Amino acid sequence: MVEKRILARVHSRFIVSLAYAFQTKSELCLVMTIMNGGDLRYHIYNVDENNPGFEEDRACYYAAQIINGMEHLHQKRIIYRDLKPENVLLDNEGNVRISDLGLAVELKEDQFKIKGYAGTPGFMAPELLKGEEYDYSVDYFTLGVTLFEMLAAKGPFRSRGEKVDNKELKKRIIKEPVTYPEKFRENAKSVCEGLLAKEVDNRLGFKNGSCDGIRAHAFFRSINWRKLEAGILPPPFVPDSRTVYAKNLADVGAFSSVRGVTLEHKDKTFYNEFASGNVSIPWQEEMIEMGVFGELNVWGPGGGVPADLEQPPKSSTCCLS
Repeated sequence: MVEKRILARVHSRFIVSLAYAFQTKSELCLVMTIMNGGDLRYHIYNVDENNPGFEEDRACYYAAQIINGMEHLHQKRIIYRDLKPENVLLDNEGNVRISDLGLAVELKEDQFKIKGYAGTPGFMAPELLKGEEYDYSVDYFTLGVTLFEMLAAKGPFRSRGEKVDNKELKKRIIKEPVTYPEKFRENAKSVCEGLLAKEVDNRLGFKNGSCDGIRAHAFFRSINWRKLEAGILPPPFVPDSRTVYAKNLADVGAFSSVRGVTLEHKDKTFYNEFASGNVSIPWQEEMIEMGVFGELNVWGPGGGVPADLEQPPKSSTCCLS
């Protein structure tokens, strides 16, 4: 329900869009943007297994699109909390969008920080792991982990292939410095250090209502931000339309079924709220551009009902179908 409500509020080319929501007897269904290019994790590790990871220009492009998506969320007072390569999806043209907002949380108007343990081990920020209150800053720590992984083909708090339990991982994130492979050039290392700063005040992030501070970093000097925002900056990689970018076809969709459960009246009331439908912002814009909205909203004199919508006189014997 949280994901449906949040998706209904956001409108960005860098976040998957919700077309509509409905329910069947056994499923709750969200119909969203189709993303055929696979997720970033698959591209990092499985497209070229002998040379995992991305070149700097490709990682920079994806990070820039993620920043634009997260800025939109944060301007809507939404903390994402689950950024990771698996949740960043490519479309047919090679652009990426943030997906899976199931752990996102919306701040109230008078609320500036929250508490709560949520996220993926290895990506959660120190302040969250310590049980402190936090704000949008946790999302920029996850961006730092994601960017590091795009470049190094491993997380910043473990060696490649190393199995680390969550307790040890938590200790490393809170206390230990990050070491950078030789392939990290100066600007790449600098931006990761800024995003992975353990102290919130030292971390790059959402400041004064925007991410302009991050955009100004030298790592992004090759990005034309206006072209990126308009969707006309050519991607560094275009997926092959004949290729399925997944290890297993079962990975392409995410479905779950719970059987043998009888819904009570209160359950049905709750789920009916989910199935309230949703006219997404892109669809609203299309209705306006095509003139459909205007055609459906013609009013009579003084804002009254137009003649063709007037109820027939009570004495009329005609039938309406």
